[in-house]
Amino acid sequence: MKSRSIDPLAQRTLDFAQRHDLLPRGCRVLCALSGGVDSMALLTLLLELRDPLELEVCAAHFDHQLRGAASQSDGDFVEDWCASHAIPLRRGRGDVAGAARRLHQGLEETGRQLRYAFLEESAQALSAQVIATAHHAGDNAETVLLHLLRGTGLDGLCGTPPKRGRLIRPLLPLTREELEAY
Repeated sequence: MKSRSIDPLAQRTLDFAQRHDLLPRGCRVLCALSGGVDSMALLTLLLELRDPLELEVCAAHFDHQLRGAASQSDGDFVEDWCASHAIPLRRGRGDVAGAARRLHQGLEETGRQLRYAFLEESAQALSAQVIATAHHAGDNAETVLLHLLRGTGLDGLCGTPPKRGRLIRPLLPLTREELEAY
């Protein structure tokens, strides 16, 4: 018996999460939180699923230091939002541009490496069993297209997996438009 009805988008997220064993009952989930539409929708959906799945929800925000005051503003927004909803938050930052120069890599690749290292460190510090990112159906299609352009085998045609280690992507069945409307 359901304890209460939940939003249809939350129900689809729950169904997908259960089908792929993404959110074990009673786990602590760390939400990767940029402050953008996708990640804020993810956090809100996780909060809707908190009671039915007995989840503990916490968040982490990483500042790539690429957009000056706007980056700081995103972090302040996330911090205020989490504080007003009693969600534990860890904030981190890294000089992505400087690291990219030192490593002779692109900004996107370097930013991803620093961000995921911070998320793993945050999950450890907050005792989170899983790390949820806001990758959605549009991101998945983009991944498949990039793999096709690079030349890929069958694995690349599968796109983004719902789960890799403790990293989960519960929004993969949802579109950006659905997240914006939510």
